[in-house]
Amino acid sequence: MRTYSAQTSEFLAMARRGDYLVLDTETTGLERGEIIQIAIVDFHGKVLLDSYVRPMDGIPNTHIHGIDDTDVSDAPRWYQIAQQVQDILRGRDLIVYNAVYDRKMMHQSAEACQMPKTEWKEICNWYCAMLAYAEIYGDWNEYRQSYRWQKLTYAMDMQKLKISAAHTALGDALMTLALVKSLVK
Repeated sequence: MRTYSAQTSEFLAMARRGDYLVLDTETTGLERGEIIQIAIVDFHGKVLLDSYVRPMDGIPNTHIHGIDDTDVSDAPRWYQIAQQVQDILRGRDLIVYNAVYDRKMMHQSAEACQMPKTEWKEICNWYCAMLAYAEIYGDWNEYRQSYRWQKLTYAMDMQKLKISAAHTALGDALMTLALVKSLVK
């Protein structure tokens, strides 16, 4: 049996318990981006939240996820949905495919709405499926001295799992759930 780092071992142990949530977002961009779609599912795939979010600025990168300004015109702003997100996540184990990025987008969305900063790491226990999968997949980057990150769709393909509704928050959350379950069978 292969030995993993403490971080990946902890991730796998938590995933085997089976009582976690999965979150994914779609955003307006990488640097100063805001959340424009968010989904949270439970371990069984039950949808707890699936919502567009209207950003304070427009959506410049429609070509990535297909979401444009008309899709979000009637959607709540981040300040209108953030408490609901907190209520769902509070005290739970949470898996996100790129946890650092999504948490950053949650902070930037709050900042764009001039909300006080939420310490998301104090709301719930964050686990990054992307980092765990990178180590499990095992493609070592000698230059960076770390495992190479793999795109979610690539990870799904490597695990021979169905790719469905990629680049939608709900689709990516459900794919992440399927990927995690395949890792702990």
